[in-house]
Parts: sequence; C-alpha cells; structure tokens
Amino acid sequence: MRLAAALLAFAAAAPALAQTAEQDYQAGVAARLAGDPARAITLLERATVAEPRNSDAWLQLGLAQLAAGNLDHAEAAFRRTLSLAPDYTDARIGLARVAQRRGDRAAALAALEPVDPSNAEASALRRQLAVLIDARGAEELNLWRWRLDLDGNYSWVEQQQDWKEGAIRLGYQPSPGTLVSGGVELSRRFGRTDTYGELRAERRFSPGANGYVFFGATPNADFRPEWQVGLGGGVRVSTGPTATVLTLDARHAEYRSGDIQTLSPGIEQYLANGNAWISARWINIWDEDGDHQSGWLARGDVLASPRLRLFAGLSDAPDTSEGVVIDTFSVFGGLSYDVTDRSTLRLSLAHEDRENGFDRLQLGLGMGWRF
Repeated sequence: MRLAAALLAFAAAAPALAQTAEQDYQAGVAARLAGDPARAITLLERATVAEPRNSDAWLQLGLAQLAAGNLDHAEAAFRRTLSLAPDYTDARIGLARVAQRRGDRAAALAALEPVDPSNAEASALRRQLAVLIDARGAEELNLWRWRLDLDGNYSWVEQQQDWKEGAIRLGYQPSPGTLVSGGVELSRRFGRTDTYGELRAERRFSPGANGYVFFGATPNADFRPEWQVGLGGGVRVSTGPTATVLTLDARHAEYRSGDIQTLSPGIEQYLANGNAWISARWINIWDEDGDHQSGWLARGDVLASPRLRLFAGLSDAPDTSEGVVIDTFSVFGGLSYDVTDRSTLRLSLAHEDRENGFDRLQLGLGMGWRF
C-alpha cells in the first residue's frame, strides 16, 4: 500500500516537475543568450537533474559552461549530449570549440570529422583551424600538407598586343611552421614568351615572427629576370584583434638590360576584431644605372563573410615587370571566395596608367586547392 501510494504521488507530481524543468531550460537558454553564463549554468543544471535524458538541456549546459570558460565541464556536458543523441551535430561542434580553446587543433578537427561538410558553422570553424592566423592574419600556416594554385591573367595594353600569363605553384608543408613551394609562370608579351621558375621557403620562427627566401630564373629571358633572389618577413609589434605587423621585402634581379634592386618596408594594421586590415608599403627601387626611385602602395582587406574576402588598393610606384623602371599609377581590387573548405576562387581587376603611355587593364582569375 505504501509503495502504491508513493507511485501515485510521484505520478501526480510528474507533470509539475516536467513543467518546472521546461521553465528552467527556457530561462537558462535565455540567460546564456543574454550573456549571463553563471545564471544559465544554475538553471540548466537543474533542468538536467530533473530530466537527465534531455539532450537539448545537456547541450545548452555545455554551451553555457564553454562561455564561462569551464572547459572540462563543457566537454563533459557535450559528451553526455552525444551519449543520448549520437548524431547531435551541435555537440560535436561544441567539443571542437573546447579543443580549439585548449589549443589542440588535431582534437578539434577530429571532433568535426563526422559533421556534414555542408554545415555552415562547422565549415567556418574548419577554416579557422585550417589556416592558423598569427597576429590576426600576419602569417598563414596551412593545415593540409599540400596546396596547388593555378592563376591566369589577361591584359589589354594600349598600342600593343594583349598580354597573356599563366602560373602554377605547388606548396608542401613538411612540418608545422615550414612551407616550401615551387612554381612556373608562362608569360606572353611583345610577341615573345618567357618561362620563369621559382623556388621558395617560408618559416615561422616564433608566434610573432616569420620569414621567407626565394630564388627564380628565366632561361633565355626576353623581358622577365634572367635570375633573381629575395628575402623578407614580418614581425608582430602588438597583439590582439588590432595587431600591428611590420614587414620587409628585399630582392635583387638581373635583367638583360641590367640589375635592379628593390627594398620595400611596410606595415599591416588589423581592425574590427581582426575582420579587416589595411596595409601600406614604401617601395624603393635602384635601376640599372644606380638611380633611386620610390613610391607607395596602400591596400585594404575585409572579411565580408566567413567565406568571402574583398580587397582594393592604390599604388603610385615605379614598376619593373619588363626590366625597365617605369612610373605607374595603379588601381586594383578583387575577391577571394572559399568555394569549399579545400578550394578557393580568386578574381581581380587592375588598371595601370603607365609613364610610357601604354596603359594596361588586367583581369586575373585563379583557383587554389588544399589537400
């Protein structure tokens, strides 16, 4: 009789308990979204105690714990969610974010592995993990070991035949922070064709410093450099979402007309929580006679969406693309769009007002694949 009475009492109280659990759940979600994770945790813990098999409540508790910085508790809540609902995508993304906060990129990617590639949030997180950005974009380190880039340019040049250019570059990352690559560029100008090849090595020396060196040559060159060598890099001088990075590029090139040296110090400033940045370079050139000329380049980039980056800029500087130093004013712009997590489409347009009167309009199209 006592057992029967207890069962009847529990049955009578169950609807009220369920209603209270639902109220705690709704209030907990509202508190989390309002930026009060402490209150959210209190409410959602009550909800999970009242309904221990409620996967939604466990997920929301994990998100609240993550917002509060309680990574171990957040991980436990997300794993409890998956034990109740193995296909719960948001819980897998939650585990990936816990691993990301811990700095464990491999674990974060492993957590995302079962998630459908079409999931927008997971795709955005994969891109963040796939490209480690030092100093909010000062340096890129590809997750995938290989990268293949194909680019083509078509230029309409006043009073001359149109220029045509194509390039292919293959890069390999032998270890974290190191990238080696090789490329070939085929250029058709003035009724002649040059084939330029280049080898390049890049290295991240510390979280705030990177450098690179390269060597390139053109067999039987007509207008491209017979050979050239260069080096450069960047140093982060402030951290955070508004980081400042100082850059430098130096090169020596031998053309049929003589040798040309270039030295270009620059600066990159990140804005809008790292979603936009501006860069500027002071371009200094010493021509084949040893005469010095200088100019500038300014550019702005903005992440219009997780997949789309837009850029535009101006340049008023001497140009040495044919081995002859010519003052050139340029206006350019374009976009880079991640079609998938592993492929990127690039489009650009530039107009040059050249001192020799042969103004040029250039259209560029490229694709990149990571694997």
